[in-house]
Amino acid sequence: MNETIYTAHSPLQAPRRFLREIQDDLRVVYRVGWQLFVRNLKVQARQNLLGYVWMLLPPLVTGLVWIYLGQAKVLKGLTSSVPYPVFVLTGLFLWQGFVDALNCPLQQLQMARSTISKVRVPHEAFVVAGLGTVLFNSLIRILILIVVLVGFQMPWHTTMLLAPFGLALLIIFGLGLGYLLAPVGMLYADIANALPVVINLWFLITPVVYSPPASMASIISWNPVTPLLSTTRDWLLSGNSQPTLGFGAVSLIACLLLLGSWLLYRLARPHLIVRL
Repeated sequence: MNETIYTAHSPLQAPRRFLREIQDDLRVVYRVGWQLFVRNLKVQARQNLLGYVWMLLPPLVTGLVWIYLGQAKVLKGLTSSVPYPVFVLTGLFLWQGFVDALNCPLQQLQMARSTISKVRVPHEAFVVAGLGTVLFNSLIRILILIVVLVGFQMPWHTTMLLAPFGLALLIIFGLGLGYLLAPVGMLYADIANALPVVINLWFLITPVVYSPPASMASIISWNPVTPLLSTTRDWLLSGNSQPTLGFGAVSLIACLLLLGSWLLYRLARPHLIVRL
């Protein structure tokens, strides 16, 4: 068995070795990640009476609450050209994909901390396993959404074919943010405790269950999730192919963020293992 010694020296002092380690890890990430993903699905089904129902229950319950509030006229300014239940469920499913991806790196690495502190295994394999769960859950939600669209006799548009691309960008953005938080979150539980609070506040300033009112336009325009979510929902429901303002810039930032935060985690990894 090979012994790996981690030191406080920066991996950038030996860039060739750093790149070679990344290359070696990437060769086995998919295989190990797939095995972990399958194991996680089996464990989730075995340890829960409702099994895979828990993948759908949180957004469905949240959606039913907002649909009730909308139909009861409790909320003002809810305007949309499509049936409100369809509008809400579409927004919630897209938002849930982003949130799942945001939580993925920290949750997966926290669960595997006893393993990664003792065994030389690519940390990315655990994140890939979690990403597999995110994609699997998103696929189930898309199938549910198709049933809802058929039930409400919504028109079909060619722009619907672009929706997976928009969902992928939401997941990439969430995964990039999650990777960025992971190094600090592995050391301090404050990140994991604060994340649900931040996500709840973020939900309120994102047009998930409402159309952006003019009075909140300035706040919502600075929300990077808004152009990704609104554009993808437009592709699904209205057939409007024109992206929302800022969509291209946020998409580029999301991809660069994922790459940068992943490399940052790789640089921080030796220090993390020593302190776990």
